[in-house]
Amino acid sequence: MKKILYNTIIFLFIGYSFAIAQNINSQRQTELFVRNADKYDTSSLYDPSIPESYEGTPYYLDNFLLGNVYLENEVILGNVALRYNAIGDEIEFKESLSDDNKKAKALVKSKEIYAKIMKETFVFIPSEGYYLVVFDGDNFSLLKKITKKYFPAKKAKNNYETSTLAKFEDRFSYSIYTKNGEMVEFPKSKSKKLKAFGNSEKLIKDYIKEKDLDLNKEKDLKKVIIYLDGVEGASL
Repeated sequence: MKKILYNTIIFLFIGYSFAIAQNINSQRQTELFVRNADKYDTSSLYDPSIPESYEGTPYYLDNFLLGNVYLENEVILGNVALRYNAIGDEIEFKESLSDDNKKAKALVKSKEIYAKIMKETFVFIPSEGYYLVVFDGDNFSLLKKITKKYFPAKKAKNNYETSTLAKFEDRFSYSIYTKNGEMVEFPKSKSKKLKAFGNSEKLIKDYIKEKDLDLNKEKDLKKVIIYLDGVEGASL
């Protein structure tokens, strides 16, 4: 990525550092070592072998998908199996899709590394966590925070109560990220979302009215950020 998220890229932290071996030849070679970096243990929350015992998933997507991991626009792990664990806030990694999921490890966090899982890019923001890139602009980007709210199973205590399954409920929030490293999370309220644009509030308000956009819809919010990114001298 050559845009503003160039330095905002991921590997998930489990408590062990990674080593990078760099070759000073014209073709730099990078090696990643993931040693004893165990992934977040979800076994205490649910049993994936009994899908009828829970609702939802702790993952952004249940299945591992092929993807690449990059360091400064260079592939350091190519065509490997990756998935985002929203409960553990980490990227799980295994060599191939056919490998047993029990062999998966958690990649080490670093702001200097980003991952593409199929067509979706995940970046790591220090002190904030992992985000899905909705739009990556030259001046402004739109990031999506994916979280899961966990509700334990509940057994009915009497005939007047109903037993419920364990449940993972999707939660999302959006933030605007600037080339200067400033990040502002959008409030839930549509009217308060405008305030997040700061100095560009009136500019965006007029654009929304002209195009009949709804800031509570991701596709429209993306259109607004794309527009703002193209306005010379725009700021928050």
